[in-house]
Amino acid sequence: MQTKIDRRTALAWGAAGLAAGTAEVAAARQGAAVRKRRLDPANPEDARLIARKLRYRTDSGLLFSWIKGPYMAEIDGDLIPMYAINLGSIQRVEQRADGGFNLSDLEISFRVDVETGKRVSSFRNPVTGEDLQLPVNVQGPNHLTVSRDNVLQIADIPGGPRFALTHHPSTPFQLGGDVFMRDRSHSVVTFPDGSTSNLNEVSTLSAPASQVLDPHTTMADTRVQSNDVRSWPAWLRMGARPGMLALFGNGAKVRSFADMPADWQELLDQYAPEIARDPVAALDRVVKR
Repeated sequence: MQTKIDRRTALAWGAAGLAAGTAEVAAARQGAAVRKRRLDPANPEDARLIARKLRYRTDSGLLFSWIKGPYMAEIDGDLIPMYAINLGSIQRVEQRADGGFNLSDLEISFRVDVETGKRVSSFRNPVTGEDLQLPVNVQGPNHLTVSRDNVLQIADIPGGPRFALTHHPSTPFQLGGDVFMRDRSHSVVTFPDGSTSNLNEVSTLSAPASQVLDPHTTMADTRVQSNDVRSWPAWLRMGARPGMLALFGNGAKVRSFADMPADWQELLDQYAPEIARDPVAALDRVVKR
């Protein structure tokens, strides 16, 4: 049995089919455009994602990072090597619906000899000639919040130091095959005894543009040049001597604990074995050192 279709119906069906086909083609082209689109460092919204991808990640998960380098005393325009650090950080990012994220951070820093990289428990201050003790420095785990614009929020802890943080965001830029970003912040730390300390941090982060500008890549293999300039820490016993302490460090962000430097892992196993055994679990417990 055949069904008769009048000319008007046939034309309507033909038009509908043409429209559907046109819509499918348009959707395919739009999907292709989205897949091909690269993040633009000059676009503020893209720059926000690029900054997060360079320093942290744009999804939820773990990340690990390390920095090595000497601290030098700046006195009368000269730089005097003091000691070096071998620092590792374990972090967990949990994205929030408001566009910000929660950050759990555990940082373990070993003070080491500038030349050999071997851990030192004491050293002679080359400026004052005084022998000083150098303990292992474990900070955290700290549970922090970061705003949608990647600004770290540091809450005051009763009985602890207070932080007044000023963050100076920068626009990412591309040089050759890499994307770079200079991140600068200034902190005034007020201690319970009323004394204060100033800390300026300037980090230059970079990673392959193929990762950074791809909207589907959530974390970049970032390299970092870390410089901070700070007031004399009290434990150095520098008194009222004019000058400051400056870090010249280099490091990277890596994807797994196994990718952390072997010498840092060896130090961690020796001096903080409870963290070395289960570094991720350490993010959720209080470590006293």
